[in-house]
Amino acid sequence: MINSQTKIFAVIGQPVRHSLSPILHDWFIKKFKLNAAYAAFEVDAGNLEQAVNGLRSLGLGGFNVTIPHKESILQFVDDTSDSVALLGAANTLKNKDGFVKAFGTDPFGFVESLGEEAARFNGARVVVFGAGGSAKSIVYALGKLQVHYVCIVNRSRARAESLAGAALEKYGLHQVSVFDASKNILNDLVSEADILINTTSVGMHPLINESILPDSSAISKKHFVYDLVYNPGLTKFLADARLRGAKVQSGLDMLIFQGLESVRIWHGEHFEIGKDELKEIRKILKTELGINE
Repeated sequence: MINSQTKIFAVIGQPVRHSLSPILHDWFIKKFKLNAAYAAFEVDAGNLEQAVNGLRSLGLGGFNVTIPHKESILQFVDDTSDSVALLGAANTLKNKDGFVKAFGTDPFGFVESLGEEAARFNGARVVVFGAGGSAKSIVYALGKLQVHYVCIVNRSRARAESLAGAALEKYGLHQVSVFDASKNILNDLVSEADILINTTSVGMHPLINESILPDSSAISKKHFVYDLVYNPGLTKFLADARLRGAKVQSGLDMLIFQGLESVRIWHGEHFEIGKDELKEIRKILKTELGINE
């Protein structure tokens, strides 16, 4: 029950009406017995500063920040975490007595979502498809996972080169290369890799028949294939890879764990969820998405 001590949190962005964050965070609030409430506020770019000032003046606990404000929000905060300073983007704001600090939980959500599969990454060769904001978080996480080599495949070479430069200079990676997605060498890159990660929206509902890798013939049972897309639950990229014998994973657990990291930041406690609880929230979110698996 909401009372005078209840802390209010919210997701802000444009649009946010289809966001899963209120459902996810309502589950966290109940699971951890928190005196909190969570809402969704549609905020356009022109009102972003006012929204952050409202966070301060109303004494709200914090915001999750989604598209398109992850970068522009930084000009209105008082401090940033180390990861935000490196990535130039944030998805979580914490307000403490009017002092607002920005955090990025996506890299941590990705790493935690891997579970036992994280061991695969140490010394691995990884192909990353995409060079946008999500790719930044993933490549940053790959540095933490101590991968041996990263190949960034993207339609815009300039954007990929920019990410590669950041990876070498800031993210702790030592071997990074860039390739054009249209080049015939792609199958060779895939066959030489251990892990493939799609950070783009290719294959997302409703365009479920598209794949970031139309020719999956180079994928084999040695590969681990991860797709940040979580709707559909099994993208064509993942379905094709599974048929080739690869171990596959969607981005749904990353969504869950990046949200969990936000809750930890806001409340200053290292909350955990077990395997049964993870299955429970997965089912709730899949039902909301209309995924029947």
